Amino acid sequence: MVATDTLFLIVLMTVVSVVWGVLALPYWRARLPTIYLIARSWWWMLALLCGCYLIAKTTGSNSPIDKQYPYQWLLVAFFILIGLRGSYEISRLWRSESKARLISKLKARGLQAHTLALPIPQKQTQTLDEPELDRQRGVQPFFYLNFLDVLFASVFILLIISLIFLQQLTWQREQYGVLLFVLFASQFNDIAQYLCGKLLKGKLFKRGLAPKISPNKSIEGAVFGSLLSALLATVLGVWLTPFSWWLCLLAAYMLAVSGIAGDLIESAFKRQHGVKDTGTLLAGHGGVLDRVDSLLIGVPIFTLLYWLLV
Repeated sequence: MVATDTLFLIVLMTVVSVVWGVLALPYWRARLPTIYLIARSWWWMLALLCGCYLIAKTTGSNSPIDKQYPYQWLLVAFFILIGLRGSYEISRLWRSESKARLISKLKARGLQAHTLALPIPQKQTQTLDEPELDRQRGVQPFFYLNFLDVLFASVFILLIISLIFLQQLTWQREQYGVLLFVLFASQFNDIAQYLCGKLLKGKLFKRGLAPKISPNKSIEGAVFGSLLSALLATVLGVWLTPFSWWLCLLAAYMLAVSGIAGDLIESAFKRQHGVKDTGTLLAGHGGVLDRVDSLLIGVPIFTLLYWLLV
């Protein structure tokens, strides 16, 4: 009999493969090129995650009492690889030359029409020191850090540590689906917010959620998207986890709301450095940081509560 978490991954990969296949048809690819790229990147990301997950879950013992998982390191390595790539994307924005190359690459691919840097009046350049000039231009000197840089880097490192610890904890307790529930509850939130924002933006609230940080985010998308994703994730949680439905709902809603907070932190970090995306690795998504931003706050909180209370 196929385990529930394995069945979920099979169903998910099948659905994403079908969607990607349909979008790859010439008609739909011409009409929805960005959605096609998003689906393609989703397929590759899911293929890597599912492959590492299923191999990591392979036991080295046939005994139901003494199970061993000799390939757990593969899933841990996957999270470490995400951490290394994300750290590179962060450090690249701390270095003026590297950031300039990234902005040029984004412009060449049509992903950034202009930077968010502020022009400096010529007469002021004689009286400002170099760090102040760089701050006003939106350019950071080599490894010049401020509070937001340190905060974002710290939160990202904490996320990677939490993912590894949560994986080890769920394997130890043989509650494998909990890890998948946390990951995909957060991803449901991204999709639900996007759809609700597209359908309802400006219909109930005239102002955006945080116009100075992320102009495209709407209050409608945040409110209704988080509710919709929480309901979808609750169904997933009842299927994959040993939790009751109301506990799944609370956890899913916490992950949804914290996902919005993580997204805004990353948006503020990018706006400070004058970039739209942190990279071009994932076509349609941006960089690794653009893909995991919804996990930044919720995963550490969930991991702590799961460790102490469950």
